[in-house]
Amino acid sequence: MSTTGYEATLAAARRLPLAERLRLASALVGEAAGELHPAPVRQPLTPAEAKAAWAQLRESIRDLPTPRLTLGEQLEADRRERDHALLGRHTEANTEFTNASGLKPEI
Repeated sequence: MSTTGYEATLAAARRLPLAERLRLASALVGEAAGELHPAPVRQPLTPAEAKAAWAQLRESIRDLPTPRLTLGEQLEADRRERDHALLGRHTEANTEFTNASGLKPEI
């Protein structure tokens, strides 16, 4: 359908009453849905297939580059990197609060 044919059809459809427009839209969607090819349904793995997939996943993880950081180690590394970026200094396990002048506040 050419652009002018589409435009003319759309203009004509817009002149229909609401109920007719909805009926037309429903019919068009129903026809289009019938033309689609449904995706194949994936069957669950058998126990043997699941064990084989698990073994393959473990092998893939084992082949990752080392050293791998734990979540805690990664968090500490990210904090050091953030502190270095924000403050321009590297802090080693400095968990004490200091104010902008670098002094501990009096409590």
